[in-house]
Amino acid sequence: MSLRVMNCTVSTNSITITFSEAVVSTSAGSTSAVNPANYTVFDPGSVDYSQPQSLGSNANLQLDANSLYLVINFSPSLGTTEFQPGDWVHITINNVQSKTLDALEGGQISLVRQVPGKSEAKRITRDVEDAVTYPILTEQVSFPRSGGGPATGFSSSQGGVAIGQSAALAIGDVLGWKVSSTDPKGFVGALTQAFTLTDVEGHVESSWNPRTFAVQTDLGGGITGAQASLYTRAKDALDQSLSLLDGLYPLDPDADPEYVKALREMARSQMTEIVKEFGAVGLPSILRIDTYFEILLGQHPSRNFNGVQFDPDLIRGTLGKLRDTYGITFRGNPFNNSIEDEQDITNFRVISDYMTSLMQSWIANREFFIVAPNRVAFFGTQLVLISRQLNVISETVDELRFTLDSVFIGPNERQTLLLKFSDHHLSPMFLEDVLVEIERFVKDEGPRLLRDGGKISITNNILPVVKSLRHMVQQAHDPENMRSLPDGFKTARVRHALDDLHDQLGELIKLTTQVEQQVPFPLGELEITGIKAEAISGPSASGVYTIVLSFFGGGFSPWLRLIIHSDGAVPEPSYKVDFVSAERINVIFSAFVISDTNPTISNGEHEVTVINPDGELAKLAFTFNATSNRKDGREAATVTVTPINTGFSDGSADSAASAASYVSTPAAASEPAGRVLPVSPAVSEAGLIAAILSQLETMQKSHDVAIERLERKITNLTSRLKA
Repeated sequence: MSLRVMNCTVSTNSITITFSEAVVSTSAGSTSAVNPANYTVFDPGSVDYSQPQSLGSNANLQLDANSLYLVINFSPSLGTTEFQPGDWVHITINNVQSKTLDALEGGQISLVRQVPGKSEAKRITRDVEDAVTYPILTEQVSFPRSGGGPATGFSSSQGGVAIGQSAALAIGDVLGWKVSSTDPKGFVGALTQAFTLTDVEGHVESSWNPRTFAVQTDLGGGITGAQASLYTRAKDALDQSLSLLDGLYPLDPDADPEYVKALREMARSQMTEIVKEFGAVGLPSILRIDTYFEILLGQHPSRNFNGVQFDPDLIRGTLGKLRDTYGITFRGNPFNNSIEDEQDITNFRVISDYMTSLMQSWIANREFFIVAPNRVAFFGTQLVLISRQLNVISETVDELRFTLDSVFIGPNERQTLLLKFSDHHLSPMFLEDVLVEIERFVKDEGPRLLRDGGKISITNNILPVVKSLRHMVQQAHDPENMRSLPDGFKTARVRHALDDLHDQLGELIKLTTQVEQQVPFPLGELEITGIKAEAISGPSASGVYTIVLSFFGGGFSPWLRLIIHSDGAVPEPSYKVDFVSAERINVIFSAFVISDTNPTISNGEHEVTVINPDGELAKLAFTFNATSNRKDGREAATVTVTPINTGFSDGSADSAASAASYVSTPAAASEPAGRVLPVSPAVSEAGLIAAILSQLETMQKSHDVAIERLERKITNLTSRLKA
């Protein structure tokens, strides 16, 4: 009789196999049931068996006393689960024999078992049940056009767009202003800029100044910084270029009149669209501007590796085709027979110079318009994006309420549905109170803080509030009392609506962080009060991480010098010091490889020394430990830092007061009691003076380079104007 497998079950960290009869239990035998080589395991989502392979050293095989039940226990690194709930695990058994020498039925047995828990089939079944149980509610949806104001309660006789909404759109189009009933100053400013009043023979006449961008938003923002500079220059260039373009005429007598007209209108449209995009509220479309420059000049702003081609005889694109069709080349032109012809060629050269110079300015400022959380943005334009995001969050709250209505959790029930959060620092709240708190902030408190407090209110007020609201939504997604909540709250549609609200709050955090303004650093005493570490990016294929050490304290200067010591000085080229504020500095190791003997900063005890330009210094001893682990089948890094002889560990502002700090000056430098570290080399007064002089010399060189660049630009512009 052949040996058979009677049963097999799989859990997240074990496999249990039941044999039909007692099996060989000797550990050294090739036919033993406890020989790991006799088992092949495969699960794409597994920590160690994402590819088919024999059991490794992390598997422990144990037979019961009767040698009938085999349990394979897994102990993956850092205690993570080997298999995920819902995974299908493939197990192949070879060579195992019974004690009566019966071989496996068929020579080997292959099994496929699913890990109990959440599965795709189970989720789909639940979602289908939800769709059948709860009705699909519908309501009329009419979103206003981008830039339009709020609709009123008065509807037209046709039952279409509200009259108030139509009026708001018309006012917005005429004034170039987003209508807001709470911003009378914005209305007056837009009205003043949109119309010019002139006294004519005892009466006042008004003329409309069409605008291609909105001068005000709900938060009072417009286009500022590099965008305002580009738009102003581009508008002047366009006004000059269009009049010259209208006056161009072909010198080539064989030029097709239809081509002549078509190329002129194409050039007009492309130049106009570039300038209109420069004046767009919020951020101009980089793709659109790059595309139009490439069509107009035959040069892509992000791929001009050899520099911008300024020669009018060599540019391509629409202007190049217009030049060739018109026969208005500058060098060796056989059609240039008169002063008027020379003026025609010169006019084209002026148009070409305007557009190529404008493209050069766009290339120089293009990086400021790339949307990314870690890039600095202009406050005026960013206010437009923040205003839009606040409106998005308000809409998302309304959508969540509508979703709750669809599962029979109405307004009255929301006011009595208590959520108990797993984070016990948060007090239990009623569901409707959660939504009202978010709604009140995005409609009233947040905009008011931005208008009145400006940039500085973001760091001290707005960001902490938004982060707390997002954390509250995250806790509401999986409350501690989930089992006692109505079934409708557990449906996929409600969960997705909560996820969406959480994500939109996260987007608001990214936008506000880009215009974060720190309080100017005080002139108080230099001190280091705490430290924290973070692995801010995942590993590349070579296992390289980016590690950030953040030091907290006070009195940090933007021109400070930071030195890290262990047994010897950590090489300064291996890290970058980033001044965040007078209370925080970051040390960035951008090429960090986790190893026992790291070339940048190794695990163990270290000491950081911060030296301000005036010679004041502060030190802090700390332990650093970086380890590599695997999470969800992928490599990850864990970094911990702890100040020595202090109870501080997380670097937060609330804990900073409890962190022991060490403050000293060059004349009174001493080490804290109980130090175990080797003493760092002393910093002499002569060394400090040399360091300060070196910094001043570097600043002077940078200043001289900037002046030289400006002088070259002025010279070039003067030459072009003379030409």
